[in-house]
Amino acid sequence: MAALSTTVLYHDGCSICLSIAERFASTPGLAVEIVNLGIDAHRAREAQAAGVTRLPSLVIGGKVMRLEDHSSIEHVL
Repeated sequence: MAALSTTVLYHDGCSICLSIAERFASTPGLAVEIVNLGIDAHRAREAQAAGVTRLPSLVIGGKVMRLEDHSSIEHVL
């Protein structure tokens, strides 16, 4: 049996990102760790190491997917 992949949504806390985060959080059966880099800036290097360059981004099993790409990660570093 294959291990479940980790899914993480990294965002900066803007209204667009919060709307996306709320959608993920309210979807039954969907397991996504939601990381607000506006609050948890210490995790920005982790996001960058995962390949995140724009926010918001979803990291699924090590692959980065940009969502409503509107902000560079540099402003939270």
